[in-house]
Amino acid sequence: MEALTSSLISAALAFALSSCVGGKYSRGFDQAVAVMPSPAATADGPWQGSWKSNVNGHTGPLWCIVQPTPERPGFYDFRYRAGWGLVKFGDYTHTVPARPAADGSLQLTGEMVLPGGFGNYRVEGKLTRDAFNATYKSAADQGTMTLQRPEVPE
Repeated sequence: MEALTSSLISAALAFALSSCVGGKYSRGFDQAVAVMPSPAATADGPWQGSWKSNVNGHTGPLWCIVQPTPERPGFYDFRYRAGWGLVKFGDYTHTVPARPAADGSLQLTGEMVLPGGFGNYRVEGKLTRDAFNATYKSAADQGTMTLQRPEVPE
């Protein structure tokens, strides 16, 4: 009984901590949506959609905030929040060299090391003012990321 109680307390604590982290990302995402121009003039700003594995068919929600990297010209931060399973989420930032094209689009090409032992991923794609389509590859998985602009609340 004591082991069960300890396990339940640990699970509740882990859930509470993950909820706090998600709350921080959600607040940042909501703020990015609130200041997003409509229609968007560039690829900067908030995105939402999903990822899908071509290896095993797994899929999940995906959010991203794209912004120029402060004090690092020619680089952009892609701040992701990805979901998988029932209540598992991961937050990570991928900084890549990128220069906006004349039409406001961004090419995304780079590698990142995902936290939690998920390994190295290579990401390639293109963001326009209203579409974000990319592929990812790793030693164990490959798939797609498809995102669009979130709806701006009235």
